[in-house]
Amino acid sequence: MSLIRTPLRLLFALVALILLASACGSDADVASVEGGGTLTQGDVNELVDEVSTDGDAATVGDETLTGDEAAVLADMPGVGVIDRTAAASAITDWVRNELWYSALAEVGFTDLQPYLDDAQRQFEEFLATNPDADVPPIDSAAGDELIRAVALGPAITDYMLEVEGIEVEWPVQLCSSHILLDTEEEALAAIARLDAGENFADLAVELSTGPSGPNGGDLGCVDPATFVAEFVAGAVALGGPGVTPPIQSEFGWHVIEVRSFDATPSDDPAALQNAVLNSPEFLAFQGDIVTREVTIDPRYGVWDEGSLSVVPADG
Repeated sequence: MSLIRTPLRLLFALVALILLASACGSDADVASVEGGGTLTQGDVNELVDEVSTDGDAATVGDETLTGDEAAVLADMPGVGVIDRTAAASAITDWVRNELWYSALAEVGFTDLQPYLDDAQRQFEEFLATNPDADVPPIDSAAGDELIRAVALGPAITDYMLEVEGIEVEWPVQLCSSHILLDTEEEALAAIARLDAGENFADLAVELSTGPSGPNGGDLGCVDPATFVAEFVAGAVALGGPGVTPPIQSEFGWHVIEVRSFDATPSDDPAALQNAVLNSPEFLAFQGDIVTREVTIDPRYGVWDEGSLSVVPADG
């Protein structure tokens, strides 16, 4: 029975793995991007933990192979074992980064060190407060790729604004608070108290049955589609900042304080980046980039342009 079990167990353990023979060499190309760089076998070994045979024992994934099982690997000098899924993920990250960095270099936007330095600072601050986070070491090859990925958003945003000179089209947002009540009579009574000079947020804390009540009824500045149609119609009918008459919806009766209802520029860097990355100019730029030719060593899989990822080989 052991004669059957051993080969089958070894075969099962190796199905999701790649055997990398020394004959392939650490300088063998694994991936390349049109107009960009090349990822070698040595680079992949740095990005993914490589497990090599050691005498008569080897570790394969979560399995420890000994005796006859390990001998199969030990008979192939210099062979390393790399998890196929982990390798595909690491190569995917590299290709995505390389697509963008090569494109920025091509258009002359090459002073990227400040963005990389800022991304590393963010990484260090994150690790300082989350020491057990499941992220690669900051001084590893995988850590470098993570830093490169974080730096891309701000770099692309500045390129589109400063070089392409795009005009950001800010989305229309409804900035509001509300008091949610069970009846129209209660809503009218709340409005009377507001007319008498009481503070809207204080009344919301006291009266509102909605989840925003304890926060003074504040609903923030969001896409109007976030709200039910009646709520939006009531805000539109007001015609500007102010307090609406009672508005009925499926949730009850709303007294809405509208602060603004228009395309509101934001000085939040994340909001600016999001606006740029949704602009027609950026989408056109992205369309040219993602169709660049990507070549992958078939041992690792194939490049899927739709998902922008490496689909691992079957083994």
